[in-house]
Amino acid sequence: MLPDRPAGGGLDTDPAPDAGGPAEDFRTRRRRLVQDEVARIAIRLFLERGYDAVSVDEIAEAAGMSQRTFFRYFPTKDEVLGRYRGSLRQGLVQALKARPEGEGPVTALRAAYEQTSRVEPGDRPRVHAVARVLVAAPDLWARDLGETVLDESVPAELGRRVGAAGGDIRPAVVAAAVSSAAIVGWNQWVRSDGSGDPAAMVVAAIDLLGLSD
Repeated sequence: MLPDRPAGGGLDTDPAPDAGGPAEDFRTRRRRLVQDEVARIAIRLFLERGYDAVSVDEIAEAAGMSQRTFFRYFPTKDEVLGRYRGSLRQGLVQALKARPEGEGPVTALRAAYEQTSRVEPGDRPRVHAVARVLVAAPDLWARDLGETVLDESVPAELGRRVGAAGGDIRPAVVAAAVSSAAIVGWNQWVRSDGSGDPAAMVVAAIDLLGLSD
C-alpha cells in the first residue's frame, strides 16, 4: 500500500497480524509472531520520532534482540513498514470477500474501501499522525504502489463475482481505477487537519469515477 493509503479499520499503531493457515507449523508460527511484535514496536518508534530518525539498532534494542537477530526476520527497515502495509492490504481483501454475494463488483469494492477507511473521531489524531509518518518513506511508497497494482487478490474477487472468463482484464482495470481513486481520497485526508472521517473522502473520490455494476 501507499504510505498513506486506506487502512483496515484505519491506520493503527498495532498492525493486524497475518493469519496463519491451519497447516502452519510451530517454527513458522513463531517467526510470524516475532515479526508481528517487531512491526508493532517499530511503528510506535516511527510515530514517536519519525521514520528516518529510527535506526535498525534502535528497533532491535526496543524489541529485546540484537541487530543480527533482527535481520533474521527483516532484511531491511523498509521491510518492517512493508509488512505493516501488507496487513492493511489484507484487511481490504477480507472486507471485500465478506460483502454479500449479491453485490456487484464496484459496489462491493466501494463498500470495502469505505469500511476499511473509516476512523472513529477519538482515533483520528493518532491515525492521522501515523499516516503522516508513513509518507516519509517515498521509496517504499513507489514499491508499494507497484505491488498494489500487481496484486491479483482484488481483481480475482471482482472477477469471481461476475463470472469473468480467464483473460478478461476488466476486473483488473476496475480494481486499479477504484484503488487509485481511493488512494487519492485517503491522501487528501492525510494532507488535511485530520478532523474529518477519511472514509467520506475515499468514497467521494471513488464516486468521481462514475462506475456502476
